[in-house]
Amino acid sequence: MERNTVDYGPAVAVEFAVERITATAGHTLRGGSGASCWGYNQSNIVRCGAELYALSWRDDLSLRVYRRLGPGEWAESAPLPPVPQNGNVLVDGQGRVHVVSGANASWHAVFDAQLRGYEMREHTAADSRFGAAMGADGRIFAAGGLERMAWYVLDPERDYRPLASGAVPHERQRGYNFTVLHGRAAHAFCSDDYFVRGEQYPNDWFKRPHPETGEVERVETPRGIYPVLKSYYYYCADVLAAAPDWRMQVISDVADTFTPADGARGTTEQQDMLLDDQGRVHLIYFENRQRVTTVWAAMGQDHANSRLYHAMGPPGGPFEHRCLGSYNSGRLHQSPDGRMHFLLTRGRRGAAQELHYAVGEPWGRISEPVPLAMPGRFWHAFISTRRAGGTPTSSIDCYWTGAYESKSHEVWYGRLTEAGSG
Repeated sequence: MERNTVDYGPAVAVEFAVERITATAGHTLRGGSGASCWGYNQSNIVRCGAELYALSWRDDLSLRVYRRLGPGEWAESAPLPPVPQNGNVLVDGQGRVHVVSGANASWHAVFDAQLRGYEMREHTAADSRFGAAMGADGRIFAAGGLERMAWYVLDPERDYRPLASGAVPHERQRGYNFTVLHGRAAHAFCSDDYFVRGEQYPNDWFKRPHPETGEVERVETPRGIYPVLKSYYYYCADVLAAAPDWRMQVISDVADTFTPADGARGTTEQQDMLLDDQGRVHLIYFENRQRVTTVWAAMGQDHANSRLYHAMGPPGGPFEHRCLGSYNSGRLHQSPDGRMHFLLTRGRRGAAQELHYAVGEPWGRISEPVPLAMPGRFWHAFISTRRAGGTPTSSIDCYWTGAYESKSHEVWYGRLTEAGSG
């Protein structure tokens, strides 16, 4: 597969206004991570006109939604019910706020624009490691792994009961689905998510409070590795058909780096998916082909060996691929003028060091990436997206938490604009 490196044009001057949403997110109560950026495929921030909402852990049991009242001022919702994993915050055309969460995306909370309480729906479920998207007609599409891609479409005309649902079996476990719903067409983008046990492999450990005594205990994990070797794009032209025809293709593949005897391998991962205003599909993914034997390959690799790619093509493919540079992650935003904006992350997962910005010119060319002034190391960066129902804007609404490795409880908001644009 041909993947030429993009050409860099002149750098663009930007303004990046940063404020802290909270410093008390994700306190650990029962041994969970309490990490707001768990689920890099999910929607943690979304704009609806002048309103802006962010989703964060309240502790390691429940989530809450924040609403921005003004610079540095955020109001929080009542805590949502306890959940085993993060969720997705979405908005519809009437300005209502939706959170899809719970075990296997099994519940759906609906707020008004001021977050004055919520109504709960529990009509169906998908599977773990799920993503959720808002269609222009108010329908919600959710899809998750592991052994299968279980999915559903919720209908606002029927109190958000499922209009369609199904499952696509996986050869091996996959998860962390990015999702897009455009009319009756559905898209999902995921990667490997399976564990290979073996005494020849390393293990890991972590500390947590004992759920009964509260005393801090050291917990060792089983010996084994997570070989994340491929990413996968799924497309269904009519998800509401009597027999939905899902098509899958491999987008990235580093399986040739893997030797099971010692567990050495490279890694790959999906990072974003966008449907642009001309109906083209954009996929962001990274690869690092350095062979290491750590439980998670990315934890043992030199991030200087990482390469971030941008693939573009019609729904269902085929795709052209371009290399964006030596980055670990990326987010893609389309402004109302049609230009593509790239947020590019450099550094180790859980403690990323740099966030860069570039704007797309013709396909295969972007501006020279410029670093943004961050308050410290960070985990995943999120942005408001159209797939979550977000309002298209010339500025970019960004969200991130402090470094996971530092057990940070800080959640941050940044507004990115081109210098002089307001």
